[in-house]
Amino acid sequence: MYQTNQMDCLKNLAAKPFEGFPDGFLWGAALSAKQYEGEEGRGTTVADLQEYDSENTKGARGDLSLDEIEERLDHPERFCFPKKLGIEGFKRFEEDLSLLGTLGLKAFRFSLSWSRIFPNGDDRVPNEAGLAYYDRVIDCALSHGMQPIVTIYHDDMPVSLALRYNGFLASEVGDAYMRFAELVLDRYGSRVHWWIPFNQPNLTRISLSSLGVVKDRVQNLEEAKVQALHNKLVLGARVAAYGRGKHPDIHFGAMLADFLVDPLSCKPDDVLLATQKNEVTMYASADIQLRGGYPRYYCRLLADRGIELRVAQQDLDILSENKMDFLAVSYYNSNVVEAGTNSIAIGDALPNPYLEATPWGWTINEKGLLDHCLKYWDRYGVPIMIAENGIGEVETLGIGRTVHDGYRIDYMKRHLLKLEEALRQGVDIFAYCCWSPLDMVSSGTSEMKKRYGLIFVDQDEYGNGTHDRYPKDSYAWYKKVVGSNGKVLHLV
Repeated sequence: MYQTNQMDCLKNLAAKPFEGFPDGFLWGAALSAKQYEGEEGRGTTVADLQEYDSENTKGARGDLSLDEIEERLDHPERFCFPKKLGIEGFKRFEEDLSLLGTLGLKAFRFSLSWSRIFPNGDDRVPNEAGLAYYDRVIDCALSHGMQPIVTIYHDDMPVSLALRYNGFLASEVGDAYMRFAELVLDRYGSRVHWWIPFNQPNLTRISLSSLGVVKDRVQNLEEAKVQALHNKLVLGARVAAYGRGKHPDIHFGAMLADFLVDPLSCKPDDVLLATQKNEVTMYASADIQLRGGYPRYYCRLLADRGIELRVAQQDLDILSENKMDFLAVSYYNSNVVEAGTNSIAIGDALPNPYLEATPWGWTINEKGLLDHCLKYWDRYGVPIMIAENGIGEVETLGIGRTVHDGYRIDYMKRHLLKLEEALRQGVDIFAYCCWSPLDMVSSGTSEMKKRYGLIFVDQDEYGNGTHDRYPKDSYAWYKKVVGSNGKVLHLV
């Protein structure tokens, strides 16, 4: 069989020269409910409680104590919570999707707000108004020629579930999530063919939003994160089993926040640290979802750290029998590690000294995207979706009510050309979703001035502004890319 496939491959290559992005390639854009919609019509989520701190805009406060959560709930006037505002997406989605339709996009990735359908996460009766809202979003996207790509959970658990049960550590939360997931698969599965059960599950350092875990309600936070991650991955496999049983043409993806690192030098210790760090923070999550089981290196690491993972045989069977269909990757930058300086923890890395960086210290490395796609394809051999890719910059609306963001065009062009090279080298990449179509509230720092959009949104961190939308230069450029199926990338 292997030899036959090799012969077919060689014949096909000889008969047909490479022609760039394939017909049917899903050119898209991506956003999340917690950054886009606003709180109107839904319950409070853990994401709503992340405040904007003008003195600390470099990193997220991912772990909150019970007292900190209760203080934010009891005294919201003391804090600025931009995610509660969003960018008025709940009201303006038709206008926004019309702008995306004008781009000619083929796909629109978005997430469902759990608390819009179940305000407390496990309400006896779902909120029909919330379900009807997503009916309209999906129908609107389809009417503009965009296939919906739905993320079921994008790190915005109803806060009630975190407080009552401590998030995905509890079976009650798992049951509530399954009820939520099954409901939306029943309702939208005939119209939505691409699903991601969990956004970036490997990013467990942000334990409250990712896992719903309150840090001072567990004895061992690291062990709690590992257990909650396991529970999430099992739930993802259960979602895939349920969805495939209902809709034979449905596809489920494992998603990774791309934190692959390179060694700072060729010193053997640096090289080994990079390999081991990539295994633990990146490959383990994907191995479990795409290979169907726990890799031995990960089991060894947990044992060495004294972490006791509670796993039932039924869990392992579910994972083995319900592997994900594709890999979704969010890629923005790349970093390096040095033995003796960096640990194995995700995010503990150094900027590559050979690369330029954004004002937030995110290095720009389009070759890293090519390198990582080659590694993922070699390891898993499943189709790949670039679920997020973009650059955040400080921007103001200029003369002519636009933004001349040539740096964004340059960033996207460089990355798309490397994506095309990955296709040339045989990697099956079927979608690219830029992050993001519109400026939104930052996931990590709750800023508005960290702008990723192709469209400028007139709004600041405190909700001031007209909230009107103004296409940037990158909007017109991306329209040409999509319309030419990538051929314009080769024009000077």
